[in-house]
Amino acid sequence: MFRGNKKTPIQPFEDGEDRLEFMRHMQEQVQQVRAENQRLVRDMEVIRDQMLSLEKREVAERMVMHQKLDQIVKSIEGGVAAKSTEVLENANPIVMATGSLMTGNIARAASIYCKGPLLEAVQTLRIFPDSKSFVDMPMKEDPEKIEEEFGKLSAECIQDPAKLRDFVDQWFRPPGDDFDRWVPPDFKAEPPLLMQIRNPEMRNWSLTINKLWPTLGIIHKQEVHEMPQRHSALPRKHGMVVPGGRFREMYYWDTYWVVRGLVVCDMIETARGIVFDLVNMVGEIGFVPNGGRIYYLDRSQPPLLTAMVKEVYKVTQNKAALANVLPNLEKEYSFWMNPKSGRRIELPRLGGSRERQYLNIYRSMRDTPRPESYVEDVDTFKEAQALGRAPAEVYRALSSGAESGWDFSTRWLEDGTGRADPGTANLATIDTCRVIPVDLNAILYDVEMTLAYFHREVADGENTASQKYEAAAKQRAQTMDAWLWAGDSFRDYRIDVGAHSSIVAVSDYAAPLWAGLSGPKGSEVVVNSLKRSGLLALCGASTTTADSGGRTQWDAPNAWSPMNSMLIDGLDKLDGTKALADCLCETWLRNNFITWQRTGFMHEKYDCFQPGRFGAGGEYEPQVGFGWTNGAALCLLVRQPRIANKANYKMVSKHRQDVKKEARKSQILADGPVRRTSMSRGVS
Repeated sequence: MFRGNKKTPIQPFEDGEDRLEFMRHMQEQVQQVRAENQRLVRDMEVIRDQMLSLEKREVAERMVMHQKLDQIVKSIEGGVAAKSTEVLENANPIVMATGSLMTGNIARAASIYCKGPLLEAVQTLRIFPDSKSFVDMPMKEDPEKIEEEFGKLSAECIQDPAKLRDFVDQWFRPPGDDFDRWVPPDFKAEPPLLMQIRNPEMRNWSLTINKLWPTLGIIHKQEVHEMPQRHSALPRKHGMVVPGGRFREMYYWDTYWVVRGLVVCDMIETARGIVFDLVNMVGEIGFVPNGGRIYYLDRSQPPLLTAMVKEVYKVTQNKAALANVLPNLEKEYSFWMNPKSGRRIELPRLGGSRERQYLNIYRSMRDTPRPESYVEDVDTFKEAQALGRAPAEVYRALSSGAESGWDFSTRWLEDGTGRADPGTANLATIDTCRVIPVDLNAILYDVEMTLAYFHREVADGENTASQKYEAAAKQRAQTMDAWLWAGDSFRDYRIDVGAHSSIVAVSDYAAPLWAGLSGPKGSEVVVNSLKRSGLLALCGASTTTADSGGRTQWDAPNAWSPMNSMLIDGLDKLDGTKALADCLCETWLRNNFITWQRTGFMHEKYDCFQPGRFGAGGEYEPQVGFGWTNGAALCLLVRQPRIANKANYKMVSKHRQDVKKEARKSQILADGPVRRTSMSRGVS
């Protein structure tokens, strides 16, 4: 028997008393083991809590450090400006997104369109209903001549809206007079792929959308190339497709869906020309600006150029062309990863990682009002000033919000900190640079994976460059899991409060799934979270679950084509989500189609609750046209198979009913007017 810790040969029990003693001894041993296990569990819980506390303390210390650094940088910048104002004025110190100063003809044009007393006077007196009008007006003479003539005006004339308008009309041409209408040479009235759509009504609708390409096509006049100092337009060699309405130039992330739509319509040469101009721009200035005007040079937009090249390469399979553009694609990636731009941040290492952990944020270089939204930005600052905020901080946050493409959303406002109820915060609380966005990092993960793929294609196999980008993508995915995963989905992270955002956004799901990211718990958990999120409404996926009452256009009840397209594309990549993807595709197209029937237009955004109603809210009137809406709709119209047979239709119908139930339960409907409508049979 066992006696203490000594082992003796086991002998047969001589009587019942020995057996009882043995049993008592074994029970004592079991109790001791259980007690020891419980102590170990308690110790492990204490260690875990200590580790979490240390990590949280490190995060808080890093936040304090960043705040101190921001204060130091601002004081240094302020000191430099105070000491050398005259030198800086003469040098046209307008900073581009790369951190470098504008020079040459761009700087000459920027002296009128991006800063100066004439811009301030015209915008402050609001002689145009839309701030964008003036900065889109070509000059009749060189900027130096116009500045000289403006300097001759009396203070009375400058303060008189009518007289100032006369001056502008004398020296400037109408907005948009720097381009000619352009019909793409490869336009086809009946593209082969569209002619294969089975439903006659949907086929006719797709052909109508296709006919919009020539109405949105523009090409710069020769004078834009010969006298760039007189134009805010950035010269482009090829013709382009613009969004429409007030948007008279090409916009960066919009163009991804435009290119996809052009490919569907067999307009490959047009798509190639558009992409070539963007790639060439990276070669010239180091990045792709927000849009095709000099006042957009302070910022970029979601980096989808690599994805555009991939769409064209899928069709052409031209490895020589791919090899030619690859260096500029890497140059754009370096722009986003350059710590000097402030768009890449290093985070404390979580999860036992030995590698440095980096993620990206949106951060414009502008610390003054946006020229194209001058009045709106000044009004916002006046409200922010009452909150004790500095002008440079507010203006940079606004411009950075525009860089996100989500201008504007409660994602960037105080709503996301948990200190205000969703949808109630004012734009004056915007703090974009202190939000780590899920969508930006998911897109950059896709950039890294695609660059690795391109290097394998060009080199016909694995190589050092492809391995480098694969390693970068793997590290980003791990860092996103550590910092942006919120239990059952990704979520933006608020650096300012050291916690995940309280705003539920479609970008939490659409961008990661589109990029092939499903988090540490897998795609099934993410999809189930999506179904419970309150985002899936009757007419598509809402932008967020926060209804801002129209103050911000990237919130409920608005729904946008890019996010719905990304979400459907992402679900298409998964197993077991086909019926849900079909349902979302059907409801989104149905909403586009009904609205088109009622209004005769394709719109920038839509109401996700009421079929046939376009979206509203934000800084400007709702626009029609509309480039990325057309491209996304065309891609979804040829998505195969959608509703191929009766059995599949029943599956889609079931998912549609699930969407209805979840939408009616969600806070998004409960907080506002109940907009219930029947889900009639959609398109096929």
